[in-house]
Amino acid sequence: MINQKKIAAILLGLTVGASGSVLAAPAEEAANQDLAARIAAIEAQQQELTKQLSALKKENAKLKKTDKIAKSNKNAIQGLKEAQNRLQIKGFARIAWDNDNINAYVNRNDFRRSYLDLEGSYKVNDRWTANFQCETVQHYAKYVTAEKNSAKYHPKDIDHKYDNEHGTIQRAWVEGSIGKVNLDVGRRWRSLGYNFVFFGNESDGIMLSTPIPKTKLTAKAFYLTPTDRGFHFSMRGVGLEGNVGHGLEIRAAYGKLNVGKNESLGTNYWDNDQPYDNSIGSQAFLLGAMWNPVKNIFLLGDYVRTNRESRVGAAEGGRTINYDGRNTYAIQMNYRWPDLNSPGSFQLYTRYFNYPNNENDLVGVFGDKQDGAFHSGNRGWVFGFKYVPAKNVEWDTFYMTANATKLVWDGHRGEKYRHNMLRTRVDFHF
Repeated sequence: MINQKKIAAILLGLTVGASGSVLAAPAEEAANQDLAARIAAIEAQQQELTKQLSALKKENAKLKKTDKIAKSNKNAIQGLKEAQNRLQIKGFARIAWDNDNINAYVNRNDFRRSYLDLEGSYKVNDRWTANFQCETVQHYAKYVTAEKNSAKYHPKDIDHKYDNEHGTIQRAWVEGSIGKVNLDVGRRWRSLGYNFVFFGNESDGIMLSTPIPKTKLTAKAFYLTPTDRGFHFSMRGVGLEGNVGHGLEIRAAYGKLNVGKNESLGTNYWDNDQPYDNSIGSQAFLLGAMWNPVKNIFLLGDYVRTNRESRVGAAEGGRTINYDGRNTYAIQMNYRWPDLNSPGSFQLYTRYFNYPNNENDLVGVFGDKQDGAFHSGNRGWVFGFKYVPAKNVEWDTFYMTANATKLVWDGHRGEKYRHNMLRTRVDFHF
């Protein structure tokens, strides 16, 4: 027989076990539901994060694209700036007037005109620059000649003789360096000297220059061919320029022509291609200097000597014209220098010049007559001033009086007379 105490214990155990299972079922279900809810929340957060990540990726792609475009634009802008810096444009516009009584076969009022000088340079690389120049000259309606004091209209493009009235590019040249030698090659206006008495003209050619070690001097070599119609000669030579101390600068040069002193310089286009007599010779030298002895005072001078042959030219009334001047010189004194950036700045200047008679109206070898102001056969004085009324605006006026010889065949050729001229101009620089 089973002990009644054992039976009671078994029954008690079964009862407790059964009641525990019934109590555990609701708790497990609640835990599972909580876990599912958390998982669902996590999945929802994961989906939201996935969406945000996708949006961030898209935004990042846009930013990268924008940054790429920005960099591209920046490079383009930088390239444009570099291109702009490589191209430089400068020049000036001029309004001018003069009153001249010159007795020669030239325009008496050549400076009654408007004028534009446009110059450009393009940087090819760190050593070379390409350049051009365009000049436009528009004379006022009429001009006067000494021959019968006749008034004439300016012709328009007869046989393309007046290219500078049409704004074409007349000159192109390059400047650069090879090692320590600087080069200037092509067609441009070139000068030698301070007053351009030796040479000052448009030319085809080349100029070489290099600094002389341990000095402030520069050595030069050149080969130049004037481009004026009818002249068929060239000049080669050497030069020296720079500071020698105590406020003194020098410009010296020696040139030799490729024709003999009795050989023609070319043919006169304006006179049925008649041969040009050699009014230069075969060689010439220049000695020029600028000295600043005291504050604001500057002395500038050029002396030129050629080996030309002497000739006696025909005139009228039993007169003759001697073409024997081998010596040409000009001396100028300046008080101060005008400064285009300083309105109110000014300069006073005076010049004495002696340009001997020349069959071809040449000065020195092919010197600058400064727009018809200083012709051969003139010896006299100039008094002038320059004034800056506003930034980049310069007003220049001078009066010239000189002894000269009448050249027009009107019964008075060969007579001496007083050549007087008043000239004024205003330049607007840019």
